[in-house]
Amino acid sequence: MTQRVTPAELHEQFSDRLDLHWVTGKAEAAKRAIEPVGFHSRPSLVGYLNLIHPTRIQIIGREEFDWLEGLDARTRWETVARIMDDRPAAIIVANGLEIADDLRKLAEETETPLLTSSQNDWELVNFLEYQVSRRLAQRETLHGVFMEIFTIGVLITGESGTGKSELALELLTRGHRLIADDAPEFTQLTPDIVEGSCPPVLKECLEVRGLGILNIRRMFGDAAIKASKYLRLIIHLHLPGEDQHEIDRLQGNDSQRQVLDLKIPQINLPVLAGRNMAVIAEAAVRDFMLRMKGFDAAAEFVERHGRLLADKQ
Repeated sequence: MTQRVTPAELHEQFSDRLDLHWVTGKAEAAKRAIEPVGFHSRPSLVGYLNLIHPTRIQIIGREEFDWLEGLDARTRWETVARIMDDRPAAIIVANGLEIADDLRKLAEETETPLLTSSQNDWELVNFLEYQVSRRLAQRETLHGVFMEIFTIGVLITGESGTGKSELALELLTRGHRLIADDAPEFTQLTPDIVEGSCPPVLKECLEVRGLGILNIRRMFGDAAIKASKYLRLIIHLHLPGEDQHEIDRLQGNDSQRQVLDLKIPQINLPVLAGRNMAVIAEAAVRDFMLRMKGFDAAAEFVERHGRLLADKQ
C-alpha cells in the first residue's frame, strides 16, 4: 500500500503542538495527499517558500514575509499566483504573522489549504519535515524475532523449526529485551538507518512452540520490552547441510542481507544438538560490537601467527 499523508491529518494530529489554525482550504486539505519522493529526490516535502523547487508544504517565515512585502503590487500578485499554481499541499504562515489579503484571496480562489501558526518557522520546518518523512518512509515486514541484545538491535531469522522463539526466550531470561516477534516492521528513516518496531496486535507477545502465546511484559516485567530499535545485525539460524565442512573456521559464516535500501550484516549460525545458542548469539553480538570498533579477532590471530612464523625463520 502506498504511504500517504494529508494536511488535514497533520492538523488533526499536531494542531495543539504547533498551534495550527485554518485560514482557508480546510475541505481541500483532505484531498491534497503528500506521497513519498525518496530520500535522494528533490524537492523536499516540507520547507521554506521556494519558487524554484517548490515543496509540498510551503512555510512562510519572517524572511519570506519581508521578501514578499518588498515586491510591488503586480509582481507580488504574480508571485503568489505562481505559488498557488504549483498546487502545494498546504501553505503555513509562521511566527504569528498577519495573513495578507492577496494571499488569502488567491488561496480561496484556488482552494489551497492555508494555515497560520504562532510557532517559529524553523521549528515548523524541522518538526513537520521529520514527521512527514517518518510517515512516508519505506516499510518492510520480515519474518523473525527482533530483539535488543547488549544495546544492539538484532533480528533473529531462520526457517520454521530452527528455534528462533526458544532462543529469544532464553535471551530474555538473560536480561535482553524483546521488540517484536514473528512479523517486525522495519522503516527506513534515513539513507543509513532502518528502525524496527512491533505491529500493535503483536505487542509484548512471543509465540513458543508447545507453550503458545506468552505475554513477555507480564512474565518478565516492563524492562523486558523495547518499543523500537535501529536494526544493526541479523543472526540467521539454519540446520547444517552437506556444505557444513566449507565454513571458514577463522572468519565464521558471515554475509549481508538487503533490508529496504540497506545491506545489513548477517551472521549465519548452524543449529546443532548440544549447542547453547543463547551463549553463541551473545558471543556473536559481542564480536560484532568489537568489529564495529575496529577490532577483528581473526585478523589479529592471523597476524600473530605470521609474526611467529617470521621469528622462526
